[in-house]
Amino acid sequence: MTEQHGIAKGDTQQKLGSAGFIIGAILMTIGSLLLPPSLGVSNWREGVKDVGEQAALLQTCALLITFGYWGVMIGTAGIYRSITAGGAAWARLGFYFHLMGTTMWTIGLAVGDISFPAAAANWLSASADAKEAASIVLAAIPGFTRGLFPIEVIAIWLAFTFIGIGMVRSDVYPRWLGWIGLILGVLGIPLGIMQTFAGRESTLSIFMVLNISTILWTLVTGIWVARKAW
Repeated sequence: MTEQHGIAKGDTQQKLGSAGFIIGAILMTIGSLLLPPSLGVSNWREGVKDVGEQAALLQTCALLITFGYWGVMIGTAGIYRSITAGGAAWARLGFYFHLMGTTMWTIGLAVGDISFPAAAANWLSASADAKEAASIVLAAIPGFTRGLFPIEVIAIWLAFTFIGIGMVRSDVYPRWLGWIGLILGVLGIPLGIMQTFAGRESTLSIFMVLNISTILWTLVTGIWVARKAW
């Protein structure tokens, strides 16, 4: 029965996939919870001093969230490999988009959440003569991440849309699990498009709700796969 469902007991790929989903969800949750409440995305430009003073904490959070995205990517690879009929093409497409989205998130976090706090700390500690040069570097970073963020959102949630379709069309996963992933994915696409024109600040609360819901979905998916594979 397990083999019919495409997830064999003891399958290393699926064991890694379930662990990736679970650990990824946990790391992203911890990284998000450790973020100082006063340093939301919308306040970073205005709170450069606070960012610089808490650079190490912000960089730690960025690392945890980055590792979390990598873990979820391993999980999506497990889904892609487990669906060999029905929704296989959709799942494969979803994995490719998730790979692309994870790459962009890695770059965005490295620049906006690791380099920016470092630049802010450098600006705070710079001498009077070096202050202007440090401020130029500091001012250049948000412009890059502002353009990258909505594309990251579109790519990642488009991936979950395709993965959800693949799960629904296959006989490997419960239909309800696939439908939840599909619905979350569909909700994320217009949000990313909206952020392209309006910026992420105006829709930050909506994004946080969507992100938390998606993290919970990956955790539930990981647990479901783990019960089959371990």
